[in-house]
Amino acid sequence: MKRLAITGSSGYLGSALVEHFRQTHPDVTILGLDIREPGPIVPNEFVQADIRSPSLGDAIRSFQPDTVLHGAFAFAPMRNERLMREINVDGSINLLQAVAGVRPARLLFVSSATAYGAWPDNPLPMPETWPLRARKQFRYAADKTEVESLVAAFAEDHPDIAVSWVRPSVIGGPNMANYLQRFIFGMPFLAKLDGYDAPLQLVHESDVVQAIDAILTADARGAFNIAPPDWITISDIARETGRRIFPVPFWLAYAAHWLAWWTRFPLHESPAGFLYFVRYPWVVTPARLQTELGYEFRFSTLDVLRQSVPKRS
Repeated sequence: MKRLAITGSSGYLGSALVEHFRQTHPDVTILGLDIREPGPIVPNEFVQADIRSPSLGDAIRSFQPDTVLHGAFAFAPMRNERLMREINVDGSINLLQAVAGVRPARLLFVSSATAYGAWPDNPLPMPETWPLRARKQFRYAADKTEVESLVAAFAEDHPDIAVSWVRPSVIGGPNMANYLQRFIFGMPFLAKLDGYDAPLQLVHESDVVQAIDAILTADARGAFNIAPPDWITISDIARETGRRIFPVPFWLAYAAHWLAWWTRFPLHESPAGFLYFVRYPWVVTPARLQTELGYEFRFSTLDVLRQSVPKRS
């Protein structure tokens, strides 16, 4: 690995990846691609480009990477779901077309454990072989499922490229600052939907970047779950953060969430479909990482929870 192109290089995970590879692989030249300017740790080269734009392909072809890491994705929910899907799915198609022309040695797509969908019959935990079943009510998760199918088809059509994709659980740590952090820690109380004490996995941002590095270094192929082999529950979160917890009917929470989202209630940041991922399990096992690559997680879910609590000013 000598020339690494990273889409979404200025985002939460993208910045962590740039910093990691700059520090641990100083001989690797990094091209950052994002609509936002890079943060304090900058890639060796940077091109400001929309994931949907032809200029993205031009930049990749000019750079001639041997490794492409696709992390660009609309993460925060958007009320314009058509635009969100256009960014996530059409943008990924644009990226795959550019990669097909360049033929790098390896391609890695950052998917999500939400690609499995949150369903009542999901095993606890799910291995990489468990089928993906999109939760179409939540755009982000549905887009991850769809793009995974595109990447898997790309892998079949291009066996000369080591194509892999990763499914992290909720990424947290000291740099976490997004709507999920505000959802988990910002409410004055927590709810058990239909009385279900839902399980939750958190994976440390440093474990994610190190696991991705291990996959790329090994020229590994296919799907890899990235999450520690443990999880906590809503009750555990309540106890850790000193909040009370109440049972709430799912239909009531869904109706209130839907109304708040579509009336643009202040501080409300997610659509009602997100609640399926609070009501039903989507916990994964990092089986392939541990057995095939020997990866050991440095942080447990509880460790990550404690590091992700917002700092009070």
